[in-house]
Amino acid sequence: MSTVWDYADTELPFTDQDRSRHMKDMGSKGWELVSVSSNPLSGSHIFFWKRPLGNEIRKALPIDTPTTEKPVEKMKKAVEEKTRFSRQVNQYPHDFIQNVSASNYIKFPEPQVVMIVKYRPKKGCFDEFRDELYKRDYPNCIARHMGFNEQNEFVCVSLMESVDAALDLEGVGTNWLDSVDRLLIKYPNGSRTESFSGPVWGWYLNNENLEKLDNEPTTFTVIIVKMKKSKVEETKDLILKSSKNLNRLFTCIAQYKDTDDTYIHIGLDTLEGRIDANEYFQNGYNTLLNDLVVKEESREFFSGPEDFVWFNTKYLQE
Repeated sequence: MSTVWDYADTELPFTDQDRSRHMKDMGSKGWELVSVSSNPLSGSHIFFWKRPLGNEIRKALPIDTPTTEKPVEKMKKAVEEKTRFSRQVNQYPHDFIQNVSASNYIKFPEPQVVMIVKYRPKKGCFDEFRDELYKRDYPNCIARHMGFNEQNEFVCVSLMESVDAALDLEGVGTNWLDSVDRLLIKYPNGSRTESFSGPVWGWYLNNENLEKLDNEPTTFTVIIVKMKKSKVEETKDLILKSSKNLNRLFTCIAQYKDTDDTYIHIGLDTLEGRIDANEYFQNGYNTLLNDLVVKEESREFFSGPEDFVWFNTKYLQE
């Protein structure tokens, strides 16, 4: 069986003399150095890494064991997440204000397409890129949920009303990317983003929690799951019937790109109710999914605190 690789790139200023420390740190996490290149524009070296994706899958998707996380462990994780969320807010404060309540989702049209994009700003460009990203207007979106991970990669989940709206956003997005090109590190394939989209198969709101937990800090999770060819319909039936109970606020199940055997799980939770890849496969039917999906080709794309949300107020005026 061929190895499936995970890729990453890191950046160090030319003036940083302790490169060995960085390399040892990455090596301890299982990363293997592929190549190094220089970026005169940012005054830095860029390191390209790879590691077998299977290692991460075993950490993120432990579906071989049907054990459920103990309440004490879950509480400890929630406290750690709150601490990390507070640290992010204090470290990267901003003046953007969300004027629309999440509970208004009940008034929005159901999304028909989702678009997910990840960006890597250059070292020293985090705040500038964040300002450029968050001040954008998205006339063709229902809503956009945005956050960043510990590697300072931004992830945007866009919920679209139609395929035409998604195509319009792609066109606008290309022009915008050109305007911020100087702020971004390209991914190993040469692209400025890592992105994908797909039609929505199932959209499930928890209206009660959206009302009750409206002011709680939230996290969102994006998981890409590969289904076994012979089990696609069985898997679809399972995930679509069970999705209503998975997340505290909403769950969205969509097709991954134009594939027939891969789906995207998007979940919005409170910090206490967060469901990442680990929770997703342990919550209720992990033993059933165990025989239906290809673990080695599934992965968690993002899971972390939400930093900013953009809502389209035009839907509230109709």
